Amino acid sequence: MKTTVRLHGSPPFRAAVLHGGPGAAGSAFSPAEEWSAFCGVLEPFQTRYSIADLCAELREQLLSFSSEPVVVAGHSWGAWLAAIFAAEFPERVRHVVLIGSGPLKAESVPELEKRRLSRFTREETVLYRALLEKLKHPRPEEKDALLQRLGNLCEKSDNFCALPETAVPSCMPDAEMYARIWNEAAEWRRSGKLLDCFRRITCPITVIHGTHDSHPAEGITRPLEETGVPFRFHPLDRCGHSPWKEKYAKEAFLSLLKDSCNQ
Repeated sequence: MKTTVRLHGSPPFRAAVLHGGPGAAGSAFSPAEEWSAFCGVLEPFQTRYSIADLCAELREQLLSFSSEPVVVAGHSWGAWLAAIFAAEFPERVRHVVLIGSGPLKAESVPELEKRRLSRFTREETVLYRALLEKLKHPRPEEKDALLQRLGNLCEKSDNFCALPETAVPSCMPDAEMYARIWNEAAEWRRSGKLLDCFRRITCPITVIHGTHDSHPAEGITRPLEETGVPFRFHPLDRCGHSPWKEKYAKEAFLSLLKDSCNQ
């Protein structure tokens, strides 16, 4: 298990950052590295192909480095996984932090698509739809590269004013994981099983969301409010989907991560 976790900072490891995708291993490197200025941070890689197996894997990964419960932050899909894990293994989590989470109900998905498409040029819109279509039945040798192209394109619409990133270790996305985990996760959302996980969380929940994120913040906050799930909401102005990349929001974002370690 230790080989599937990247370490940032020094023990004790009091926090973990879960990458998005699904299948975008390595994409949590920068927030984990930045956060490690305040505490030791784990960056677990997701290598399993069902939600139950991902949760079991994450439990073992965390136990390999910490006998105490940790702050579990997740970005995008990783935010959902953080919440699901906290519901399944409450003894391992002392605080859940959702960063740029996707909508918790399917009814908010059309607004996400509307926002994203409004930020594309006509040519980018054509490419976006073509990539989605190709990913439905990709050739095995090209599926990971197609997913990478789609991710790069979506990032353009999801950012507000991204800073140039220093070199980070890159990993090719796992298209098989994306398809298998996302299909299962989408069904969890459709059926209400995803939201039920939030009802079962016993630790504090913090929601951090950029106001320019294509993923509408109301898609997270409204369902939580309607179901009576307590949470703290921190909207970040002039900020997109990945706050650690944003010129105007990075400092405030890192301050929130620092605070989460002390709560």
